[in-house]
Amino acid sequence: MQPPYRPVRDIPWTASKNRASFAFRPPGHPPSIGAMASPLAQPVAAAAADRHADTRTAAWGLAERLAADLCQPPAVTVVVASFHHAAALPEAIRIIRETTGSGSILGITACGVLSDRSEHHSGPTIAAFGLGGPGIRANAFAFDHLDGPPDVWSRQLVRSRLRLASPPRLVGLFGDPFSPGSASLPRAVEAAVPTGTPLTGGLVSGGSQPGTNVLVADDRVLTGGTVGFTLEGWVVATPIVAHAGRGVGPLLIVTATSNGTVMELSGQPAAEVLEEVLSSLPTSDRNRLRGRPMIGIAADAGKSPLGRGDYLIRPIATIDPIRGGLLVPGGIARGSSVRFQVVDGDTERQDLAMALDLALLDERPILGVLAASSAGRGPGLLGADTHDAARLHGRLGGPPLVGLVTAAEVAPIGGRHRLAGLGLSAVALRPAPDRWGPGSERRDAADAGD
Repeated sequence: MQPPYRPVRDIPWTASKNRASFAFRPPGHPPSIGAMASPLAQPVAAAAADRHADTRTAAWGLAERLAADLCQPPAVTVVVASFHHAAALPEAIRIIRETTGSGSILGITACGVLSDRSEHHSGPTIAAFGLGGPGIRANAFAFDHLDGPPDVWSRQLVRSRLRLASPPRLVGLFGDPFSPGSASLPRAVEAAVPTGTPLTGGLVSGGSQPGTNVLVADDRVLTGGTVGFTLEGWVVATPIVAHAGRGVGPLLIVTATSNGTVMELSGQPAAEVLEEVLSSLPTSDRNRLRGRPMIGIAADAGKSPLGRGDYLIRPIATIDPIRGGLLVPGGIARGSSVRFQVVDGDTERQDLAMALDLALLDERPILGVLAASSAGRGPGLLGADTHDAARLHGRLGGPPLVGLVTAAEVAPIGGRHRLAGLGLSAVALRPAPDRWGPGSERRDAADAGD
């Protein structure tokens, strides 16, 4: 059973219905009168959101609630803002950092913001997640156009930016989708950290053209490139990944391509193969595939059998019945194994339910959740009451949660982190094993005396 949470402070929607704040401390460690002046015995996380249209007003209100809930400066704060706040986001970051005393801070713009059990896909919204406590270290970093695209970054360059003092518990990555080489971002960072290090984040979605996204890492303000953060110390991250694609038809091999267009699948014109698959499907699946044609690229063609989560799902942008080709953004290499994919809410709900079951096998309390949900999801695919934020927040016991709607989420697929699509990639943050359970109080006392 998941240990019960102790609410530190629960401020529901106010009369203006534009503010919310919530924090959790592990059970057995309630706040004390002297909490503001003494170290906390255990890590603590908090989240707050504000929907005021004025960026500075929203930032002040959010920052004050976050500081009150955390009771001490957080090691890291992650801020997600809707595009309405893009112009003044650097000022909002300054206000939040000065008010909370955050050691490191990150800010990004997105077309949608996840906050606790709510998803805001329209209207101004700014949300922040803070994590702090003894033994937790964080660092914000940035890469700009002078560093070149991720596929030319050396391991030495990446490591110099991450500035790790110990193996990281989590690396957050947020890239501009219009910057060259953004698809290589997870691979470049994964190569510079120990095997098995969880990555989270994705491509930001606050702007619809180059130069309109805003990314902030401490004092660095970018409109392109990449920002991120590292977490080290007494915290662990449990990945929670769900996909929305379900394979239909046979596994196929790309046998001919031309300028990014798939011309042949297993020796036949690609458009004809798609029509054959469509004709073999039940009416419901046929309508889904015809209305939203998708194709999955096997991340590891040598794996057998291939199942959900083993494909990089890409949209089919154009079907050329004359030449018989399928245009897939980004292209597909000749020799790749592919399968057509049907996207539906039922598949996604099953995947997320299984991922949550797995995450809850660990009985340690969840301090908080950071989430990246693809722009192809949300209430339109999943329903108003069963979208990602509501199910994560409800099933995990209501921990502080902040996330963004991404252009593409970073997710583990085929044993490596990649930029996926149409999925949910979240991490549940917990106290490290030796900071929870019998004896942790004695360790905390020893730490305080060091």
